[in-house]
Parts: sequence; structure tokens; C-alpha cells
Amino acid sequence: MPLPTPHAAFPGAVWPAIPPTPAAALLAVLGQLAESQCMEADELAMARRPQLEALMAHAAGQLPFWRKRLEAAGFEVEAGKNAGLSLAEWNARWASLPVLTRAEVQSLEAQLRVAKLPDGHGVVGESVTSGSSGRPVRIARSTLDYFYWQAFQLREHVWRGRDVAGTFLTISRDESRKVIDESVHLRSMADWGPPASVVWATGKSFLLDYRAPVRRLVETICEVRPDYLCTFPSLLLEILRHARGEGIELPPLKEAIGVGEASPPELAGLCREVWGAPLCSTYTAAETGAMAYQCREGGRWHVQAEKSFIEVIDAEGRACGPGQTGRVIVTPLHNFAMPLLRYEIGDLATVGEGPCVCGRTLPVLEAIPGRARDLLMLPSGELRPPYYGHNAVMQVRSIRQHQVIQTARDRVCLRLVVVQPLTGEEEAHVLKSAGDALGAGFVVEIEYVEEIVRGAGGKFAEFERRC
Repeated sequence: MPLPTPHAAFPGAVWPAIPPTPAAALLAVLGQLAESQCMEADELAMARRPQLEALMAHAAGQLPFWRKRLEAAGFEVEAGKNAGLSLAEWNARWASLPVLTRAEVQSLEAQLRVAKLPDGHGVVGESVTSGSSGRPVRIARSTLDYFYWQAFQLREHVWRGRDVAGTFLTISRDESRKVIDESVHLRSMADWGPPASVVWATGKSFLLDYRAPVRRLVETICEVRPDYLCTFPSLLLEILRHARGEGIELPPLKEAIGVGEASPPELAGLCREVWGAPLCSTYTAAETGAMAYQCREGGRWHVQAEKSFIEVIDAEGRACGPGQTGRVIVTPLHNFAMPLLRYEIGDLATVGEGPCVCGRTLPVLEAIPGRARDLLMLPSGELRPPYYGHNAVMQVRSIRQHQVIQTARDRVCLRLVVVQPLTGEEEAHVLKSAGDALGAGFVVEIEYVEEIVRGAGGKFAEFERRC
């Protein structure tokens, strides 16, 4: 599908349009990405290196933690000083840089945040990870980093050939919701919101809060009749199962989009069977934004290598080859507020083999296992995503790791690893936050443990239902 014409900055200059400044900036990056997506591996690595070295110089200049690590790895810490290194020499030094763990990000948070951003990078905001690895972390992010997130989101819309004039429904958590019960909370917006609406005229969008029984969510989908639907794969699976089991004919859909988790193997087939729609998945994280998008033609995931330097390594720290599964190590390239060099994000990925049938030469991932989640069972027996007030619970900074276990229809246990015992006030805050979020009918209890280990295959379940 051809790209729609962007917004025009001046009356009468509608085609070819001269877009307003925000749209022009996004389209300028998008145009560069259209070229870099076809670079050969070494060419891409060399094109990325100046950006990575600018990040390294900034980190070393403000943070003793990074200066020490980079110098120990053999890097000069001033920008441009490593230009004489061959690609092989540079890669060898980079591989000797220790992996940054989540535990380090938690315990050294203040030492990893810079005091001053470079000119033009905007202001600093904060993201809190969802905790899919069991170790939620707080990440400082700049306005510039958010801009790049928008540019890469535009790239996905273009890659998938989406009709931005259509209607877009997201089923996620709506922070504006005040009362948590089994009712439906739906908000309507005039457009898709940034970044699409910054550049193009779009259709309407809706945000449906996921804290409602699946049957009510299905009823709302039938009322909204979206062209595109974006939600968690685990929730989409239950929506499809419910529709099939109840004989409900879902309205036509152009595409279902799974985010935040790995898609169960059966989901794509079920989506076509029940809904007659294709499924695509995106690989994102709160710390980094987009890391990989699923290819429309090839079905595998293209690493967004111009935004995040992704490595997949084995237990010994060696780079994995095609077909091998290893730990994902990521370096976000544009977040100067809290540089994360060789950060272990807590996921597993299987390296793919190129070239892709689509013609793009960006690195590919064959699979991203280990990110699926269970659904919470309500006392009534119905299912919904396991919202338990994560952000409020994690305000207690003594909590270093957590896991939520549903042991019965009316009972939930919060397993906590803490650096020091919680006060009575902190315990009360945790219990009330979780209880309010879960809703009436649940008994919440706390269990303190020394460690929460991963299961078979390195998987970690932030939430488990054992009933």
C-alpha cells in the first residue's frame, strides 16, 4: 500500500506536501531507515559505530562507573578516539565489556543516571519495567529517545502496509480508570495518536482497559468493529477461544498485533481460523522501546539495529549463531539519560539466518521464547489479564524481585525478594495496592523468599496460576 500524503504545513502546498517540522523530522529519519534496512552487516556496523561511540563518550564523561568499565575493555573514552580500530578489533573490545545485569541497574540506579543531557535531548522522564523477568527496574529516558521510538513505530506501520485511515483498538491498561470492577472501560480518541497522527491524517482509535472479563471484552470488540487490534497474545488467545466456543462471529479485522509477550504457537492459526485475520508480533521493552518487528513476508523478526545494538550470547558469553538460542543483550543507542551498555534484558532469543525473503538485510531472530503469561481466574471462573497493581507495589524500593502466584480462585500470593525487611507500613501498602487492583473477592498474602529461580529452559513467569 502506498504511503499516505503527510500533513501540509502551508495552505495550497498539499502535494507533494511540505510537512510541518515535527512530521518532517520523523519522515527524515524514516527516509534514512529505508536505506539502512538494506545495508550489509559490516556496513551497518560501521554506520552505527559513531552513534555508539558518542553514547560511550557521554557515559564515560559523566559516570565513573562507565569510564572504569570502558577503559578496562581497552576503549578510549573521548569521542572519535577509537576510529582507528578495525571492525574486528573494535568488536573484540566490545565483547570484553562486562554484561550489565538487572540487579546492577537496580542497586546502582543513581550511579547510572547522568546529571546533564546534551543540548537538544530534551527532558528526562521515567519508565518502570513490567517485571516479566521478575526484577522490575526504573529507567530514565530522554525526549530524544522517545522521538526515536516514534520514528521506528512509523517504520512498522510502513512495513506492515497498514491503512492509517482505519480504526485502531488497543486493549491494555488505561491509567485513567479509577474504579476496578467487572465493567467495561472504553475511551474513544479522534485519531491514532503519535506518531502516526503527527505525520498523517488517521482514523479513530479506542483504548479498552483489559481489566474486565473476556466475554465483556468480546462484546466491546463487536461494538467497536476495529480494523486493527493490539493487545497481549495471551489475552488475544482467550478472546479467540471464547468467540469460537460461544459461536460468536467477530467483525472483520485487517490485522491483530501482539505485544509484550511471546505468541503461543497456535495463536496465528487460531486468529486466521476464528477471525480470518493475520497476526503480527512486536518485540519491545520499557527500557528500550522497539527491538524487533515481525516481517510481513518472512514471518521472522527483524532487529531494529539502527535503534538498539542487539547481541544474543550463550552461557559462556560467546555470540550465538543461526539456530542457537541465547540471552538477549541490548544497548539502546539514543538514551543518553541513562546509558545501558550491554544490558541483559532478561529474555531469550533464537538467532535466525539471512537473507530474508523480503530483501531487507537487517539481522533476524527466528524466535523469542519465554515471554508468555498466564491469565488470572476471577472467583466467578472467568479470566482476565493478571493486573495486580505492579507500579504501586514496586514503589517499595526494598523489593528486588517478585512473583505473583494465584493459588486458588480467591487467593493470591506475592512472593518477594527484599534487600531489607519491609516495615509494617510498607507491607500494608503492598497488600492494599494488590488488593485494590485485583478487586473484591481476593485474599492477598505475602511470602518472603531468598530467591525466585527461572523454570525449565530459562523461562521466568511473573505471574502463575496454579488453580
